[in-house]
Amino acid sequence: MDIKELSDDLIAWGSQQRMQDMYIECLGDNWRVLFRKGEAFLGKRTLTEEQAKQLITRFKYLGDMDVGETRKVQLGAISYRLPGEFRRLRLSLVGDYRLQESMVIRFLYPLSKTEQCFLVPSQYELIKDYTRRRGLYLFSGATGSGKTTLMYRLARFGGRVLTIEDPVEIEETSFTQLQVNPAIGQSYDLLIQLALRHRPDVLIIGEIRDQETAQAAIRAALTGCKVFATVHASSVAATKSRLRDLVGNVSELTDCLAGVIYQRLLLTKTWGLGALLAYEFPDKEVVNGNWQTNLESLLQQGEISEECFLRES
Repeated sequence: MDIKELSDDLIAWGSQQRMQDMYIECLGDNWRVLFRKGEAFLGKRTLTEEQAKQLITRFKYLGDMDVGETRKVQLGAISYRLPGEFRRLRLSLVGDYRLQESMVIRFLYPLSKTEQCFLVPSQYELIKDYTRRRGLYLFSGATGSGKTTLMYRLARFGGRVLTIEDPVEIEETSFTQLQVNPAIGQSYDLLIQLALRHRPDVLIIGEIRDQETAQAAIRAALTGCKVFATVHASSVAATKSRLRDLVGNVSELTDCLAGVIYQRLLLTKTWGLGALLAYEFPDKEVVNGNWQTNLESLLQQGEISEECFLRES
């Protein structure tokens, strides 16, 4: 099997099994491919060093990365051709102190083919209802927890949607999707300013990473736009603290912050991967403080393991 056939086989299998991530990594002198769905690791496959390095080089080339660079972190995204379809992939590459590279490939599925299971179904209906008004809505959670999918699903009810991402993850033909490109000066801040001239009903910001992007998101919300944005944080309270630390001006944040939604994916016995949410909508005086109660209920029902319960408590 040549490298193209091998990569086709791996991506096809990962897609069919609805995997979230594929790892190509070196452990000591051994190379392997490993797939991940939620907290479970599946489909381990041993590779020779030559196979692993050829696979990494192939994906670097397809993702317009620097093929000769083995020291710096590199990021990319591609639409990988499979028989009868394209699979959207996000690539992340890093080299260790020995200049041995490892790659993580995130599988991104079209919104029309993505099903989200909510472990407490009433949570989604409430959030859909409470995100109809204008303002800034922050979505947080672990990497791969479905934040972007949830934002996209909610945005479809809001009218004309424009997204700004780095990179574009879910391809949605009904949205206008812009991609950050530092090489030509297309930063989050600049694209947010330009986006407002197009008067979107919903503006999606892929990730608030720094003060500049946070302030731009707040300015957009203060103009009367509905803004959805992701933030890396571990709870509702931590999300608000993160934004306060970034912007400094708490009064402007308070004026526009309409809601905070935190999401985790849990591996359950009946539904497979399911989303559990926590949220706060200040103007509605709605706070979901039942995270621990919901976890305990899922444990008592036998849907999650004790290990999962302890980890998420």
